[in-house]
Amino acid sequence: MLRAFIGLIALVLGGQAGAQTPEWRLQTYDDGAYFSGAISVTSDRDVKLLCGERSARGLSGEQVGNMEPDITRRDSLRLHLGEGVLGAYDGVTQQRQDVLLVVGATGYRLPVVQRNELYSSWEADLPATDAVFAAIAAQPEFEIRSSTGSRTVTARGFQTAHGALTGHCQTMFTAIGKPWSSVPAAAAPVVSMRDVAQASIRSGCGGPARMEPTALHSGDIDGDGLEDVVVYWNGITCSAGYPRPFCGASSCSAEFFVSSLHARGVQPKELLTQGVRMQPLSNGNMGVVTIGTAPTCQRRANCEFTWYWNGRALALLQ
Repeated sequence: MLRAFIGLIALVLGGQAGAQTPEWRLQTYDDGAYFSGAISVTSDRDVKLLCGERSARGLSGEQVGNMEPDITRRDSLRLHLGEGVLGAYDGVTQQRQDVLLVVGATGYRLPVVQRNELYSSWEADLPATDAVFAAIAAQPEFEIRSSTGSRTVTARGFQTAHGALTGHCQTMFTAIGKPWSSVPAAAAPVVSMRDVAQASIRSGCGGPARMEPTALHSGDIDGDGLEDVVVYWNGITCSAGYPRPFCGASSCSAEFFVSSLHARGVQPKELLTQGVRMQPLSNGNMGVVTIGTAPTCQRRANCEFTWYWNGRALALLQ
């Protein structure tokens, strides 16, 4: 009944490329086995900057059918360049050192660029804080040159997209115990627990869901000034598949999305309950009241349990 941690899923900044002005945008992905974050130009998929690693949810690649993920080193971003940029593969060369990023009047030669047979592309790993990224952000465009030709690429939106990418990568690597040292923690954006909770619902349902007012309960549980959210699956009906996947005959699953725990990469607390409500506490924080089933009540006068933040974790108020 209880589910594993649901990380950040499918945040897509911007809309469709269509007739819009080409610009760099962020896309993120997490299938439970691996996560990734990538930025690219809306009209040019031949140039992409990304990071990726194991998902904090801990599923195996076999479970989700993902056997060829992008795995990058901590503190680095991977530059993917398609054949549309570097020319068709000659069937022999696996490495090359002829690729130059020209920004303004300055050229930045890439390290060894490796052939990626899976994606029919080339790739090179660069430090997340490489000087070339700051240089690109300060110009309207840059050029990719090699012995096989050149491509001019817009830098519109690059600064914002690169900042969002490094912030996302920092957050996701921290969640698996590999925080980036080259990107200050302050650079990571504040993560909305409501967004995380809603992403968890979409993932649990395998698509959209109808939510009653009882589905989300919010308040500052840990006293950090940020909204925390409790998802109660009794108020959720999935549009696809089984409509009530996390409910039994008398109880449903509740998930506690607490910002302090999420920042440390701790999985949300989950339990079965017959009800959820928020309860103001004397210390100014919000407590969470859950209603147990008869076997869990033991000698209690009622079957209500109050959970509170003890400074490090959620604890049961005795």
